[in-house]
Amino acid sequence: MSNDTDNKPSRTELVDFWKRKITYLRVSLTNRCNFRCKYCYGNPDLKIPKDDRLPNEYLIRLIEITAFLGINKIRFTGGEPLLRRDIIDLIANVSSIEGIKSIGITTNGYYLAKYLPDLATAGLSNVNISLDTLNKDTFKAITGVDGFEKVYLAIELAEQSGYFPLVKVNTVVMRSINDMEMPRFTEWALKRKIDLRFIEFMPTADSGWGKNLFVGEDEMREKIRLNLEADPESGDNIGPARRYRYKDYPGRISFISAVSHNFCDSCNRLRLTANGDLIGCLFGRGKLSLGNMMKKGLNNIDIMERIFEAVGDPEFKGIRGGFFAREHKPLMRSVGG
Repeated sequence: MSNDTDNKPSRTELVDFWKRKITYLRVSLTNRCNFRCKYCYGNPDLKIPKDDRLPNEYLIRLIEITAFLGINKIRFTGGEPLLRRDIIDLIANVSSIEGIKSIGITTNGYYLAKYLPDLATAGLSNVNISLDTLNKDTFKAITGVDGFEKVYLAIELAEQSGYFPLVKVNTVVMRSINDMEMPRFTEWALKRKIDLRFIEFMPTADSGWGKNLFVGEDEMREKIRLNLEADPESGDNIGPARRYRYKDYPGRISFISAVSHNFCDSCNRLRLTANGDLIGCLFGRGKLSLGNMMKKGLNNIDIMERIFEAVGDPEFKGIRGGFFAREHKPLMRSVGG
């Protein structure tokens, strides 16, 4: 790091109060998005707060600091991260940081085809593309945008490019909206180099969540009706998804079941919001304003010590009670998912 190289922090590994080693940082690059997905924005006419995002200079320095503390996986999220015009330069800089082994992006896919080659050249390791339906009309009803063809093309290009072993497709399952498509979705993904990730609809703020819309993993499996086998691969298995293969098909089916199969015990991640707040738990109120510390001129060692202090707080990365025991519900567009 360029700052405070003569000094060292008291510790060099992030381990929280619950003895979980923290190695993964999700970085929201912007609150803005060109889609208005109902489970993220709820009210499509809602006015979004000013996008007070950190400049690349601050982001790169913060990622350098966290990499020194053991973070080795970065995922850029939003809003829609490809609305940030300097993202290619950002990825190129982050890819050169010592200790960073993986750089991913979660995108709605609308602009991905345009930037895909440059993103891969810059150092992008993997891509997650949101697609909740294979039906054009349902796509517009969910997102508010007539953009199915552009997103579908982006997935095809990413899958055929050879840049990634598997292209991850995120599908939030909602009853009577897209759950009836699961068998077709599964067949489509298995025939391709796609990791289709069926995600349980979470009870977040302004999402329109209700038990009438919720479909749990067990019911999802009943809808698919395939004898799935656990994926023995280990290269990307650190995370909330449980991964499965079917026979000799190239694709993979995964489940992210935060509601019915809580995975808090193994959580290894932190989140950085677009304005520089470090968040330990998606459903927790605790945050550390790293952006403000940068603006005030705190040196790297002081920032590291503040991070250690926060991560060591049992409430900052809470583990007990689950979603429904917590009063706080996050705005997903503000915390980057």
